[in-house]
Amino acid sequence: MKNKENQAFLTALRLFGPLIFYELCMEAAGWVCSLFGTQDAMAVTGSGALLAFPFLYTAYRRKRAAEEARKPLWAGCFFSVLAGMGACLCLNVLLQVLLRPSDGWNSTREAVYGASVAAQVLVTVVLAPLAEELLFRGLIRTELRTHMKPRGAALLGALLFGLYHGNISQGIYAFLLALCLELVCEWSGLLLPAVFLHAGANGAAVCLTALTSALPVPFGTRSIVAFAAAGGILTVAALYKTKEVFCKL
Repeated sequence: MKNKENQAFLTALRLFGPLIFYELCMEAAGWVCSLFGTQDAMAVTGSGALLAFPFLYTAYRRKRAAEEARKPLWAGCFFSVLAGMGACLCLNVLLQVLLRPSDGWNSTREAVYGASVAAQVLVTVVLAPLAEELLFRGLIRTELRTHMKPRGAALLGALLFGLYHGNISQGIYAFLLALCLELVCEWSGLLLPAVFLHAGANGAAVCLTALTSALPVPFGTRSIVAFAAAGGILTVAALYKTKEVFCKL
């Protein structure tokens, strides 16, 4: 019984330890930023991700020390980027139509997309995907897979990713996006395609927000349907090609 309790404790530590560590990095980044007289969300998020990255990467490499690079990696990453862009377009449009944006969603949009384009790209397209994929698909997913079947691990990992985002609108978006991230990890056996998919989704969000902000009037119903359909088709086609690339191995 004691061995089982110890094993359960170690499993919980491996699952939630990295998540707690990541949050502590964000808190430390917020404290450092406050010393310089700013609590800008982009500065805190970027600094926290940058602080956590080397530690998360080291932990991930220890878990996957035997992982070998595969030749068609970059082709798979290219299609993963396209899948992320399509998923962002489809999900953002549908969720904004079907769900009333929550206060958390609106405050996050203001904090993130109110920053300069350079800051948005650095934090949301580079730093956040690297750190979050190391955390969720690198460490947490690897631990879940040692205790659960692939489908259960993928669903629970996606649920944790959704809950981490802290509000209903972002949570649903993150959960659905995480299912795509779990798929490319499963097909490739690698983390990098998920990083590229995540970066593609966030990059598309930056572009979509800039586009909608520049328009004098919001999109009409036909445009919304067209955008959602185009995003859905791109996502399915790109995921199919990603699977085709990696499953040839």
